[in-house]
Amino acid sequence: MKPILVFIAVIITAGCSSPSKPFTEKRYTLASKETLKIGELNMTIINNGCGRKWIVEGEHPAFERAYCDIVINRGDTTMHAGNDSDPVYIGDIEIDIERMNPWGSWEDSIPPGGCRLRIKRTGSR
Repeated sequence: MKPILVFIAVIITAGCSSPSKPFTEKRYTLASKETLKIGELNMTIINNGCGRKWIVEGEHPAFERAYCDIVINRGDTTMHAGNDSDPVYIGDIEIDIERMNPWGSWEDSIPPGGCRLRIKRTGSR
């Protein structure tokens, strides 16, 4: 009986003391006026809100485009995102706004003025 208890204690101790899984990729839903802190990346992301703006390009008809006012801080670097669909890179981190909700009600599990972000460690930059 005693060897079994020792074996169980060793397994539990090994499981609890194993290093945590390194950050690779996560998705976050960020409401309007919400701040997301990701300690393991030394990063803060602020959503100042998402909405719609009118775009006028020359003689083409005006149209609405969704946008978000996102401020990203990592270490000494500050970047703004949300005006186009391209991902933002800070070092080896890629931040992609997968979905914006510029409307005044919940849409696809995203709160009004919120967005869904995909944050991925690329390991390259």
